[in-house]
Amino acid sequence: MHRRVTLAVAAIAAVGLPALALAPAAGAAVPKNQIRIVGGVVVKPGKFVKDNQRFKKRDTTVKSGASVKLVNRAKTEEPHTITFVEKRFLPEEFESGLEEQLLAAHQVDPNNEEAPPGVLVVDNGAAVPEGGTLNVDTMFSKTVMGDSAFIAPGQKSFSFKVTADAGSRLFYFCAIHPWMQGKITVK
Repeated sequence: MHRRVTLAVAAIAAVGLPALALAPAAGAAVPKNQIRIVGGVVVKPGKFVKDNQRFKKRDTTVKSGASVKLVNRAKTEEPHTITFVEKRFLPEEFESGLEEQLLAAHQVDPNNEEAPPGVLVVDNGAAVPEGGTLNVDTMFSKTVMGDSAFIAPGQKSFSFKVTADAGSRLFYFCAIHPWMQGKITVK
């Protein structure tokens, strides 16, 4: 049997037919210039709650001027943000202390975490109308709001342009799920 398969593959190659395509592995790599939101929530009443939502690839490298696509593949219908901050403002605890300020910048009601239609991104502290492009080059600090995008429940993707200079390191997190963190290195 093994010999027949080997001969069949050799015959296909000899005839010049394209090689057999193999299905991608379950843990296939994330495409270039793409960040995914993956994971979900598991609840075992009386025992635990496990929330393993995260950004995948946590660290990525892109060229200055490139577009990055954020794809929401989480198993939940929860809102998220991708909020760019100076490294020292990345949360080290469950609550970052920045949530209310960041959600207010997106005009999100903190009681139900819903954004009004048309307000999705904050570019250097200013709300950008729906359809506008987020240009990522400004990190949140004590004096600057920085760049951020609100991903509404059920929103499947969002693209932004990295306009920071080559050599920049852009740290980001989700203001709603502060353990979701990552970094973009600009080349």
